[in-house]
Amino acid sequence: MMFAKGMFGKGKGKGKKVDAEAGEKRGKKRKADGESGSEEEGEKGAKSKRPMTEKKKRRKEVTTLYGELINPGRERKADVIVGELLEMLKERPAGLGEYCSKDLGSRVVQACLKWGSPEQRRSVLSSLKESIGQLAVDRYGHVVVLKMLRYVALTSKQRKPSPEEKKAQEKNLRDLLEPFRGGKLHGIFYHRHGCKVINGIYFADSVNTKEKRRMFHEVAIPQSVSLLRPEVPGSKPLRELVAAKSDLSAEDRKTVMSHLREAVDKAVDKELLGYDIVHLLFQAFCEHADEAQLKDLAEKCMAGAPYLLSSKPGAEALLRLLGVISAKHRKGFLKDIKGKFAALAMNSVDYLVMMRLCSTIDDTVLLGKTMLAEWIPELESICFDKYGHRVLTWLLCPGDKHLFSPYERESLGLPAPTAIKESDKRRQELVRVLRPALRKVLQGDPLKAAADLCAKNLLIAYLSDDWDAELVESLLKACEQAAEKKDMGLLNNGATTTALLVLLKLGAADGDGGLAMPLWKRVLEPHLEKAVTSRCAFVLLALLKREGKVGEAVLKVLRSKRKTVEAALKAAKEKGAEVKGVEQLLEAMDKTSAK
Repeated sequence: MMFAKGMFGKGKGKGKKVDAEAGEKRGKKRKADGESGSEEEGEKGAKSKRPMTEKKKRRKEVTTLYGELINPGRERKADVIVGELLEMLKERPAGLGEYCSKDLGSRVVQACLKWGSPEQRRSVLSSLKESIGQLAVDRYGHVVVLKMLRYVALTSKQRKPSPEEKKAQEKNLRDLLEPFRGGKLHGIFYHRHGCKVINGIYFADSVNTKEKRRMFHEVAIPQSVSLLRPEVPGSKPLRELVAAKSDLSAEDRKTVMSHLREAVDKAVDKELLGYDIVHLLFQAFCEHADEAQLKDLAEKCMAGAPYLLSSKPGAEALLRLLGVISAKHRKGFLKDIKGKFAALAMNSVDYLVMMRLCSTIDDTVLLGKTMLAEWIPELESICFDKYGHRVLTWLLCPGDKHLFSPYERESLGLPAPTAIKESDKRRQELVRVLRPALRKVLQGDPLKAAADLCAKNLLIAYLSDDWDAELVESLLKACEQAAEKKDMGLLNNGATTTALLVLLKLGAADGDGGLAMPLWKRVLEPHLEKAVTSRCAFVLLALLKREGKVGEAVLKVLRSKRKTVEAALKAAKEKGAEVKGVEQLLEAMDKTSAK
């Protein structure tokens, strides 16, 4: 068999030319005869002109109106189009409930609810009232139920609703919530789509608290308790009902806990951890469960534990679970939330979980490679964040009553029987990794940190844990630059004053590399006239009350410049400025002189 030169390997250009010529010969087809061509075209035309079925016609009419309704540039009023759509849907042989179970039907009815008038929304609700239970667990129908929840109780935000509108709103909500009672409620709750609907109802602003509790407690409290004590469901939040101080007897409380255990196990089996209402079950159960029960639950649910981070109840449950899980589960959890550590540290709910991880994971090398490695590039943002700075401060000064609330200390002091390493040793190992990067951030602009309501606590904790003379020197230089400004710059700031007062109380403030004497000599004394009428007056007052050389030096200068201070006080009063600090300073100076 002969091959053209260059078809393989070298000489590709020639090979392509031969192929092109061959293809041109092979690709040309003989033109069909006139008669055969006209016959084929006739058959094709007849096929394309085949009449549409009635079903396709109705679908096309609906989609045409639907497209017009959702078009922002429509010319007709929305309620007119909705009216035509609803009239068209009434002619369907199947009911509206069955139509909502389809993709197109769900979208059309949602649009009608969104753009329709209150009367049209009420009409849709009346048509679907008997089908709400089935729609709540349907792939497409549950979205319609959520849309009804949003729009059937909607009133104008620009004016106060009239009594008639309130009455209609209450009736619509009663009709909508009627299917969510009794045995049907349990079936809906433990369904993937149904749980989403109940979650939406529970957190809806339009539903009152009593109705929310009634619905939730029908799931959370066993009938053996609710039938004998009909006043219990809905009277209090679930956590208070399960608590030891509640009105329930010990036997009833034990029954409720057993029921809650079954409920959370079933929620895990049905993969419902992504809904906040399920987190309330976890919160109530974990708060009162013993170690064995927590371990059993952790074995089942840790694969979906990251979902608990989406709500405060879920995070509180997770705080307790982290104390009992194994090292294997901790490693898996760190892997699941990889890439999100910095965001979680700055989250108003999850920052406590990050602190709990630092307090319970013994493998600090693993934490350094995962959590701390993600924190370091974002450390400046974390330092100045309302919640992020608390995570770092806890590593430096854990349990400080001045820096952490009782709730935070209680949450982080929960039992952790599976954490074996000494807490102080664990903390030191983590700080050793974090300190260089943290020092770099604080030393970059220490006065900015001192003037920030959040970062000042971190600066204080850092110097409390280990007094850093170089960092203090950087702070003094920044204070010198600020003092040169007419209004004392960041020195005339409440947060800065608080930070300086706390730092002056530290034991190292008077020693080598201390803060007290340099702050007086380099910052305040050269600008005394400006300082006494600013917030720095409180810092001067603290220096004056100190025993030793610093207090003596401040008193001596203030005595010699008393007239200057009084003149500055008078000028400040004339301007209407705050002079409380300088008045206290003069009063303290007189008392010290009298001694």
